[in-house]
Amino acid sequence: MESLYLCLTGAIALFALLLGFWQLRVSAMLRRELDTLRQELLASQTRSEQKASFSKSLDQVEHEQKGITPPRSHSEKYRYVASLAAQGFDAQGIAVALQMAPVEVEQLLKLSQLKHQTEG
Repeated sequence: MESLYLCLTGAIALFALLLGFWQLRVSAMLRRELDTLRQELLASQTRSEQKASFSKSLDQVEHEQKGITPPRSHSEKYRYVASLAAQGFDAQGIAVALQMAPVEVEQLLKLSQLKHQTEG
């Protein structure tokens, strides 16, 4: 009977040892996979930061080439919109050039038209 307990204890110890080795193997595999995912995430973030930086610098270059700086106040916005409209820009073009919402540009254009109607 004592040898049966000894065999059973040995079998349990061997099972625990094998389970421990299996757990180490799985942990190592998961660690490698996690490291790979972290590297991919960092690479993706770097690419998106570079893309955002490129887009921002492209917008700056476009404004510099057109000689337009984004307006700072409401009265400047109104003057810029009116000036660009007089040069033949449409609402969408003005919105892009001044980095404004197209709806806001359309409203300012309507105000400009009303002003010219009342003056003329």
